Amino acid sequence: MNDKSVIIFTLILVMVITGSSLSSFALSGSSTEYGSLNIDKDIVSISEFESTIIQISGNVIDYHSGQKIILELIKPDNTSIEIKTQANNEGIFSIPLILDSNWLSGNYQLSGTFLNNEIGSASFLITSVPTTNIPIFANIGSLEIDNEEITLSGNKKSTVEINGNIKNYQKGDLISLKIIHPDGLITDVSITGKSTGDFKAHVSIEESWKSGTFSIIASYEGKDFGQVNFLLNKIQIPEFFKNVAYWWSDGLIGDSEFVDGVEFLINEKIIDFQTYLKVQQVVMKIPLQIGFVKIWVGGQMV
Repeated sequence: MNDKSVIIFTLILVMVITGSSLSSFALSGSSTEYGSLNIDKDIVSISEFESTIIQISGNVIDYHSGQKIILELIKPDNTSIEIKTQANNEGIFSIPLILDSNWLSGNYQLSGTFLNNEIGSASFLITSVPTTNIPIFANIGSLEIDNEEITLSGNKKSTVEINGNIKNYQKGDLISLKIIHPDGLITDVSITGKSTGDFKAHVSIEESWKSGTFSIIASYEGKDFGQVNFLLNKIQIPEFFKNVAYWWSDGLIGDSEFVDGVEFLINEKIIDFQTYLKVQQVVMKIPLQIGFVKIWVGGQMV
């Protein structure tokens, strides 16, 4: 084999290896004129004590901030579950789907809609589930959440309270909480419970957290026993508009210029139409405008 043949053979080998690596991360799904829906795995094998995550992602054309995207998952036994999520300002969404040994083996059909329009569909196969020693959530403990949807604006802070109970809990033992972010990032938190097995934790919403659906999985002695989800919707007012609002409150620009700025925020899907109506009502009540604007741009109302 001459040098030229060696080079060609090496390039082909590199392309084959690279292609195989890329295909393992390929997304599967479909798209329509209204958007797209994808999953990062189409075949899943579930182990006995460890959860598997499928990342669902996609986009919505002409997305309206704050509107819900509805995902319907049809199981092999023809029962279904509904998942609600939201997209960012660009219409892009991502949500983890946690699978454990309580899921049935077989084919799952996933579809997504926005404002009753289908954005896409996907399917995946669970090939095997352990048949012995399956940990049933209810046999270990319970998990609940106080709020399934949180909307934040400006610099407002919030927490999510979760609570539950573990049967046969040993005081001092750690309870693990796995927080799965919309982009797949995982945050681990450890807490302890009371001698009765009751426990409570407050999860602070960090400033860096993005909008989307978060999942919290609780485990004890290495076994998952509960999962809850919450939807985070963060509304950010651009800094330039805060300046415009303050100029208006100080009388440096007129009402029409200020309303034009609010309409810009609507077109950019930063605020919704209901907020716009509130602003219009206040513009008509000039004596109240200064206090309203300073409260609004300061993040104390939506």
